[in-house]
Amino acid sequence: MYWTPNHEDDEEDNQDFSFGGREGLLALVDCAQYMFEENPGNGTCRFRETLNFIEAIMKNKIVTSEKDLIGIVFFNTEHSPAPQDEIELEAGMVVPKQTAIFLPMTTPSADSIRKIMNFRDSDDLFDFDRKFGHSHGTNLADILWLCSRMFTRCGYKLEQSSIVLFTSNDEPHKAGSYEYQQCFIKAKDLQQLDVNVVLVPMQNEFDKLKFYQEFLCTVASEDPDHFNFPHYEESRERLLNRIFRRDFKKRALSHLKFKLADSIAFGVNVYSLSRKTKFPNKIDLLRDTNEVIVCKRSYKTVSENSDAENDSNYLLPGNQRKTLSIGNEKVSFTVDEVTNMKQMLEPSIRLLGFKPLTKVSPMYHIRSPLFLYPDEAGIAGSTVIFRALYEKCLAKQKAAFCMLTMRRKQPSKLVALIPQECCFDDDGEPFRHSGFRIEFIPYAADIRALEVFDRPAPEISIEQVDIFKSVAKKIKFKYHPSQFDNPVLTTLYTNIEALLFDNSDPVKYDSTKPDNERIDSKVSPFVSTIQELFGEDQVGASKKRAKAPDAEGPNAKIPKLGSDADPTLILDAIRQGKTNSLLVTTLRAHLQREGVAGISKLNKAELIDKIKEHHNL
Repeated sequence: MYWTPNHEDDEEDNQDFSFGGREGLLALVDCAQYMFEENPGNGTCRFRETLNFIEAIMKNKIVTSEKDLIGIVFFNTEHSPAPQDEIELEAGMVVPKQTAIFLPMTTPSADSIRKIMNFRDSDDLFDFDRKFGHSHGTNLADILWLCSRMFTRCGYKLEQSSIVLFTSNDEPHKAGSYEYQQCFIKAKDLQQLDVNVVLVPMQNEFDKLKFYQEFLCTVASEDPDHFNFPHYEESRERLLNRIFRRDFKKRALSHLKFKLADSIAFGVNVYSLSRKTKFPNKIDLLRDTNEVIVCKRSYKTVSENSDAENDSNYLLPGNQRKTLSIGNEKVSFTVDEVTNMKQMLEPSIRLLGFKPLTKVSPMYHIRSPLFLYPDEAGIAGSTVIFRALYEKCLAKQKAAFCMLTMRRKQPSKLVALIPQECCFDDDGEPFRHSGFRIEFIPYAADIRALEVFDRPAPEISIEQVDIFKSVAKKIKFKYHPSQFDNPVLTTLYTNIEALLFDNSDPVKYDSTKPDNERIDSKVSPFVSTIQELFGEDQVGASKKRAKAPDAEGPNAKIPKLGSDADPTLILDAIRQGKTNSLLVTTLRAHLQREGVAGISKLNKAELIDKIKEHHNL
């Protein structure tokens, strides 16, 4: 078994980190008669528009976090039919009156999305009036109690629970009524259970002061004066926005000890600031039954003179050897020896020393950075030591050079801890947090010397620099990573959905395409000046004219003779022994003109002998 150390030891960017917990989402849909009226804003049925929102949410869930759970509950219905899914309701799950579970909590799939699409596109919504019916005045506290029961009995550990309420009724209960008081008691229960409640008003004229502002502020424990109440248009744009990027949980990649010395250490957490999004994993299926194929690798020992099928023994991991070819010699290592070669230090961060920030050159950027933050749960008092080290490095503009070992059986990395201050954008949101940024520094063997940097730089004038300063100033824009989606991933998911749901004309959007009309209008005043300063562009390099062959020279290139060549030239070439210029088709065509038969399967040498025999050469 051969060992390739450069490929076996993957970087952190290529590793998958799994975190416990899923997110559960329940969509509460109001089914009263007013939800089936046309919305004056866009002329569509409010209930069907709600199904569009739920479809977009489920499609986004499949892309961002496919293991999350989602369910749909109807309220203000006349009947409470059981869901028509294979997933049955758990025993003891009591559905309140005027409430129906349309889709139990489960991971989103193509079948569930197709069910929503068929339900929305049907003329009578699968006979909705007879099966579900319409009512009003359902106790909202009973519905929220059902949601909390579905969260606790979904069968999974939920990291976050959310309820999305779709309604156009801004006053479900009168102020001071018994149902009104029950709703606010239930709101405090949801606050203790850490359940998020999101309201989607299905009309523009929605009075928040009647009920929902105080209710949502109670659930979220926020001040009503600073609460940002949702608006119909903003909610509609946000929900219909397709997301084609993975959603990663905000969890630490590793919990380590930061060793300042042998007897001084404090706890830190390592976080990932950015990771490359991978394509969806491919799964091998059996062609006949579409069953998932599970592959397992095993090793056998087979002798040279025995049957591989009958005389073989399975090789256990402890008896395996990994071989590396060095200098045409095979060097074998045991599994324990390979592990010891990889791991020289225990998982930790070991301080080496300090250098100015100017010593960390951008050319040393060999992979995406990580982020370091104190871990008070690991060692008490870690925040105080971390804060003191951070503020001193920030004040003196120093970078701490360290050896980082993320986990067992992983090689140590040389890193530089860069102190950074918290920065805010125009909206007051932080886009850079206070702490240490972990920049990976290459070793001496990792730095390459390229000849391209040894070439002299072209000479440019001040006028040429100034003109392109003006061009850059005209077409600059504010950049943020959220403005651009990966066009390859977006196209892939769009094509998969189109194939899955039989959509012959999928809408593809590429956010990386430049606005050429705007750029042309901004740059057009500088085009003439650029042409004057830099001249016209060269379309291509001038081709060198081939020299005429010297017929008298010893190394003269002899032109090839085609099938329409003069017979005299063919015979002269054979007499002079210059048969390299003769083609097989030329020789065969000449013999056919002379009436010689039986030449279809002869090679070049045999054709030449045939010509010599025919012409007595």
